[in-house]
Amino acid sequence: MKDTTLSARGLTLRYGRGPNVLTAVDLSLHAGELTAVVGLNGAGKSSLLRALAGVLPPAAGDVRLGEQRLAALSRTECARQIALVPQALSALPPSTVEAFTLGGRYAHLGFLRLPSAQDHEVVARALSRADVAQHRRRKLAELSGGERQRALIARALAQEANVLLCDEPVAALDLPHQLGVLDLLAELARAGRVVAFSTHDLNLASQYAERVIVLHEGRVLASAAPKEALRADVVARVWGARVRVDLQSGDAPRITLDRRAPEV
Repeated sequence: MKDTTLSARGLTLRYGRGPNVLTAVDLSLHAGELTAVVGLNGAGKSSLLRALAGVLPPAAGDVRLGEQRLAALSRTECARQIALVPQALSALPPSTVEAFTLGGRYAHLGFLRLPSAQDHEVVARALSRADVAQHRRRKLAELSGGERQRALIARALAQEANVLLCDEPVAALDLPHQLGVLDLLAELARAGRVVAFSTHDLNLASQYAERVIVLHEGRVLASAAPKEALRADVVARVWGARVRVDLQSGDAPRITLDRRAPEV
């Protein structure tokens, strides 16, 4: 069986001549395991996922898919193997949801670059799984933020990649759709894919992820099962004394806020 473990070793990332965004990051994402990446704004979550997807070249260290260095793969081959769901689009293309999702098939198209019946079947399935099929003929600009986010997920699903990396995939969604998307990510992980998502919601990370990676100031502070990664001392160090950890609800820690607690 092909090794689809996605790993980073000594990964250091910076923009231009600026300071390090990530410093000497070591981690591994495994098939069959749903991983959550958490941390404060500016901790490096988005940059980490983009580097793991091969979008951002590291200043030092490397990223590997199995034994292959991502830097040695073509953009097409990388797209066949790894799908990245960004937080948002920098500009909206003037296309329908269906046409936008079909763009996720570009790495699989043949010499003439014309989609086949199978490509259209994959797209229909992706639209349905992302719960956006009812909007397939609408323009992206006509959608709400949450609907647009589900279109981004549909496009990534259409890639049929072994690795799925999602940057804040539920931030713009209402509660039912948050749960629906995370249920889908968990299902994809159980089916044998490498799946990781970043989030600010520690409770969603705790309830859904088998592994939680805590980023703090560009470094990995913890990488373990939720009960270990979200220990009270780790949470207090990153999020402060007003964020509490309750372990009485079982193996998954429950995170609560105490506005009366003094800030330190």
